[in-house]
Amino acid sequence: MAKVNPTIGLDHVVIAPLISDDENGVVYGDVIELKGAVTATVNPNSSVETDFGDNGAFFVVNNRGITEMTLEMVGVDPAIQAQMLGQKRVNGITRETGMDSSPYFAVGFRVWVGGTDDNGNKIYKLVWYAKGKFSVPESGAETKKDSVNFQHPTMSAQFSATQFIPAGETEGTICVHCRTDADVSANTVAHWFDAPIVALSADTGAVTVSAALSDGNIILTGAKVGGGSFAFASETVKIGASIVLADSAGASVAGTVVLSGASTAPTITITPAGTVAKVIVTNQLKDTNGVGVTPAVLSLA
Repeated sequence: MAKVNPTIGLDHVVIAPLISDDENGVVYGDVIELKGAVTATVNPNSSVETDFGDNGAFFVVNNRGITEMTLEMVGVDPAIQAQMLGQKRVNGITRETGMDSSPYFAVGFRVWVGGTDDNGNKIYKLVWYAKGKFSVPESGAETKKDSVNFQHPTMSAQFSATQFIPAGETEGTICVHCRTDADVSANTVAHWFDAPIVALSADTGAVTVSAALSDGNIILTGAKVGGGSFAFASETVKIGASIVLADSAGASVAGTVVLSGASTAPTITITPAGTVAKVIVTNQLKDTNGVGVTPAVLSLA
């Protein structure tokens, strides 16, 4: 049973760009860490509404509005902030316009809970908010006086539920969270920040691939650490990006792909346009839980 202790700290604030969100799943890009977390304030705009009839309370319903988050940071890398806000940045210069549109991001962070668990370890609450957009922050500065007044930027975001509805559920996900002193698996805790989590049964374990030749085609076979089932996210299967084909001289080779295979060993069949000596797989190739494949250089010699 989780202990009833106060929270005493915050760290490991991360974001991950949303690549796609539909009835088939949610896919995210690589997780980006935001250094220097100060505060994370979340307002779910939740209320309980009462309807009256027959001279009394007749019906009570819960209502949740737009979830708002405010992140106070020591500072934010200008390139990352431009990405968060959909602003154009070239040669170290950021340009803001009235037509900038911030992309969707997931936001995760870790809250330090006071005390220790039954094994003497620190207790943490781990959090992921699945789908939100950041707004352009207020800015300003203050001159230095006799004493230093540290000034921190604040980033605000609003979150909605995912369009993807996990199996067995009736609505999309706004947020998932867990406590490390509760009944959560060690594997889930270890891989919590590898990729955003939107389903209670999400397998965040690592994914590896192997390569083989068959009738002139290249067969990439995936495997989940621990033997769990998964599928490759079709949006991330891109020759020349997440999968690079190279000949013996190192020049890239084009090709076409087909996804197939059982959920415990999904495969990618590649028909190359030339002779391939090696296949380079990057973590841009992801499963439908958003976990990037362990990068590898696979020889076909």
